[in-house]
Amino acid sequence: MIPFNFAYYRPDSLTEAVSAYREAQEAGLDPVYYGGGTEIVTFCRSGSMKPGAVIDIKRIPECTALDEADGAHVFGAALALNTIIDDERWPLLAQVATIVDHTVRNRLSLGGNIAGRLPYRETVLPFLLVDSRARLAGPEGERDVALEEVFDRRLKLAPGELLVSLSVPSAVTELPWFYRRRVRKTRLDYPILTACCIKTEGRVRMATTAAYGFPLRSKAAGEIINDGSQSSQARAEAAVDADGLRIADNQRATGAYRRALLVSTISEALDVLR
Repeated sequence: MIPFNFAYYRPDSLTEAVSAYREAQEAGLDPVYYGGGTEIVTFCRSGSMKPGAVIDIKRIPECTALDEADGAHVFGAALALNTIIDDERWPLLAQVATIVDHTVRNRLSLGGNIAGRLPYRETVLPFLLVDSRARLAGPEGERDVALEEVFDRRLKLAPGELLVSLSVPSAVTELPWFYRRRVRKTRLDYPILTACCIKTEGRVRMATTAAYGFPLRSKAAGEIINDGSQSSQARAEAAVDADGLRIADNQRATGAYRRALLVSTISEALDVLR
């Protein structure tokens, strides 16, 4: 139970949602958009978050879309992860979505995971690998942009803006893929390393999270791992250091251990997808 009062809005359209946000903001209520609520509820209970207004987007059709249009699969931001898993239209995304237990997946939304405060944001990884588009709505209207334009370590939204949906070309859901998730304790623990790869037009694309502390698809590492003149192990060793980023070193795992995991995972992916 959340230990404080707040205003609750349940709009039926994007226009109503944005208007509710503006109204609450003008009233000094520090509003937040609410998709699944798992993270918001957790932070509110701990006292690290105290919104004066919550705007529930689950009744907005565009936010719960799961369909195909104009040669693209569309995934609404308010879709529960279990809905994506059960649908099975993108096997890689369905696999990545198994990051928590079944009960939590009934509430945890795609947009909530991607736009949340936790740094892992694992469900964004498949979208970083392909030509994904993000549909956004806010006080300045709606916009459709390439995901890479608004995602750099985290989703960068304008004030009052919300993620409506993500779309990917239909053909990419059938590409060969590789996925590994490494954790410290149980399968459902926070990750030490999560890696996703696909192979398209003879080249491997890779995106990771937790190794560096945030989701990353490195173009420099991508060039290295596709250099066929070297062994998989040599490419993996070089790719890890391609951007000069510091590997995360904390109580969950040392930097040296994470680096070794990342090297072995990249090498394995290259062997599987060769």
